[in-house]
Amino acid sequence: MRGTTNWPSIAAAVAAGVVGAFYIGKLPAALPELKADFSLSLVAASWVVSIFNALAVFAAPLFGLVSDRFGALRFTLCGLAGLAAGGTLGAVAPNATVLLASRFVEGAGFIAVVVGAPALLVSATSPERRKTVLGVWSAYMPFGGSLVMLAAPLALAAWGWRGLWLSIVVLTLAAAIAVYAMRASYSTARAARPRPIGAMLQPLKRPGPWWLGLAFAFYTAQFSTVMVFLPTFLVERDVPLGMAAFLTACYVAINVPGNLAGTWLLHRGVPRGNLIAATAAVMGVCAALALLPVLPDAGRFASVLALSGIGGMIPAAVLSGSQAHARSPAETGGIQGLFVQGANLGQFVGPPAAAFAVSAAGSWAAALAVLGAAASLGIVAGLMAARYEPRPEPTR
Repeated sequence: MRGTTNWPSIAAAVAAGVVGAFYIGKLPAALPELKADFSLSLVAASWVVSIFNALAVFAAPLFGLVSDRFGALRFTLCGLAGLAAGGTLGAVAPNATVLLASRFVEGAGFIAVVVGAPALLVSATSPERRKTVLGVWSAYMPFGGSLVMLAAPLALAAWGWRGLWLSIVVLTLAAAIAVYAMRASYSTARAARPRPIGAMLQPLKRPGPWWLGLAFAFYTAQFSTVMVFLPTFLVERDVPLGMAAFLTACYVAINVPGNLAGTWLLHRGVPRGNLIAATAAVMGVCAALALLPVLPDAGRFASVLALSGIGGMIPAAVLSGSQAHARSPAETGGIQGLFVQGANLGQFVGPPAAAFAVSAAGSWAAALAVLGAAASLGIVAGLMAARYEPRPEPTR
């Protein structure tokens, strides 16, 4: 398949990522039922959410290196199996402890999928299309997250949260079957023999991927903070809960056009690091307009949508960066693992930091200290990423 693009194989790999995103997006709508069923406190409920990300904060690069060593195809299939196993365990969980354990298993499966699937995409794509395909890959999270957020209320009403869990498990198994059926197209993503440890570590010795990973962390700190607290913010402004959930799904969904726009700009030759820096600056302005009482509520929500829509260009720039910095397809997993670590670090730190600031000041405007700092640091990370961007980008 060298030199050609196999679109069904690309679709199968992207579907694996979209299904993985379901395991993140299913929580917000189901959390009230989980709290009631297991008598969870607010703190315990927050652990159900955050434990999914905890492993990635510390171990995502290791997962990427393991994927490079043993083959991304095998690793992606194992990740989908882990997601299905965790989802099944959660669906039958008799208590909160088992539920937490299931979320940890799901988190491990998710990391394996999102560090392995990009290597499958590279393997199934012709060299001249890899940047574009990896840019499109960046939409897997907002697309899958918004899709399940929109579907979850109907599923919860019909089957309850356990039925929602099991329905996602079925979709996960379908994605695994699709990936396995396309295995012949992923020939370069199947390790013929284990690679030496030194060779595996080579991509992590270069500064470019680290700056991209940091840029991703500062982006997700902003994006996830707004996503987590937007429903509460809207309800406090007398928006009905159902409408608040719908508007939050819109906030997530509008990130997808941003992903595609970022991919288009990269394809047109816009430098990756400069795109990240400029986008981070715009996100900071949007955060200020959304949080400071200088606009009517409609204008503030429009600023929130702009933060997500324009900000979506950063995932496209970062995740396609593995194609620029990996000197062979076998290095893709390690670099993607670094990006996943950055993304989860931002998700892990951003919302609690903003919550502390808002609680201390008694005003939502205080969250601007966190969002503004993340935007400023994102500008720096983007400019540093531009400094270490390979010139020209290698094509394989």
